[in-house]
Amino acid sequence: MSNAMNQEQKTAERALDQVKKLGAQDAVVVVRASRGVEVQVRDGKLEKLQESRSAGMTVHVYADGRYAAHTTSDLRPTELNAFLSDAVKLTRMLDPDPERTLPPPELVLRKPAELPLSDAEYGKLDTDRRKKLAAAVDAAGHGDPRVISVTANLSDEDGGTVMLGSNGLHGVQRGTYYGLSAEVTVSEGDKRPEEWSQAAGRKLTALGKPEALGKEATQRALDRIGAKTQKGGELALVVENRAVGTLLSFYLQAATGSALQQKRSFLDGQAGQLVASELLTLRDDPTLADGLGSRSFDRDGLPAQAFPFIENGKLLNFFVDWYYGKKLGMKPTSGGWSNLVATPGKDPLATLVQQAKTGVLVTSFSGGNSNPLTGDFSVGIQGRLIVDGAIGPPVTEMNLTGNHKTFWKRLEALGNDPWLAGSLRVPSLRFAGAAIAGGKA
Repeated sequence: MSNAMNQEQKTAERALDQVKKLGAQDAVVVVRASRGVEVQVRDGKLEKLQESRSAGMTVHVYADGRYAAHTTSDLRPTELNAFLSDAVKLTRMLDPDPERTLPPPELVLRKPAELPLSDAEYGKLDTDRRKKLAAAVDAAGHGDPRVISVTANLSDEDGGTVMLGSNGLHGVQRGTYYGLSAEVTVSEGDKRPEEWSQAAGRKLTALGKPEALGKEATQRALDRIGAKTQKGGELALVVENRAVGTLLSFYLQAATGSALQQKRSFLDGQAGQLVASELLTLRDDPTLADGLGSRSFDRDGLPAQAFPFIENGKLLNFFVDWYYGKKLGMKPTSGGWSNLVATPGKDPLATLVQQAKTGVLVTSFSGGNSNPLTGDFSVGIQGRLIVDGAIGPPVTEMNLTGNHKTFWKRLEALGNDPWLAGSLRVPSLRFAGAAIAGGKA
């Protein structure tokens, strides 16, 4: 454990001890601290160079059958003492909730076992190198005369969490993060098409070559020139890997313990049933050494464990925390996903497009909504037409509508390109058909 983590642990220990002395029967204290740097270069000029440090505490108080969570960013001893005293007093003012208890000691993490989520080279990344990385993205984005503006952002963070509980919980996690992105605007008469590219990871090497990132964003923006609404209908649909997360996030709203308990999930009663194409297997895995959603423990302090969510189209588990697990009579898995990993297919995106023959390739979604109770969803799309198995002209101002209960059963192919710049590690997908609204022919 680093010296910084040692200091945060001492702070957590003192806070836990004080909350108990104030009369709370149980408590969990979470102390987080991080240091981050952001660099922004726009059109050859350094727009931002900012370093930030943050620290905070959340204390979960269980007093006289009542529960509340309280958060502060002021960890000075005197102010912290007053905060903890107020936290216990305010908790006692709430209505009792008999289901709000801590997990038993035998279920929680009881030693500071850490996943290797930190980059040992983080401390060697200096200001000069940060500026050069962002500048390289910016310069590469200016490779075409139609480019109006390029904005390159580099952000990185080194942070840690200590979680201690009166039930013996002892969790420690430290991790690093790097993100590099480009946003490009190009000229098309009075229009200003925009696009982006992004890379992210636990290690600096995950960012790849900055020049490639800038060029990709520019090419994507140029590909938007001439975009217009096309005739809609029941069309084959290919969703690019970086866009799949939007649809999957909608779906996951119905897969939580809270949604089940509050009777607002279209997945209620579907455990063990076929809810998607047999091609779809999704596994939640918080133990990946390079996963952006990885963790040693969840918010209840339960040790990180991988489990199947959907296997060959069958729904096997929900995301259930300790509290809703008690209410539902279900074994807790986790209150939310970590790294949701799809078993990929063998074909690249180009092959999925070719196999679709005629339809739409979605490169991004905009706006939209999803009803977790009924499964109905609607979302704006932009992308490209698929004509005779090849990528055709760009489209915009079109809308995808459907219902999750039937939409995912029409999945007929997965690509070999899982998206690694986020916690939803899912490849490009091809659906047999989808309702797409557009303009007139």
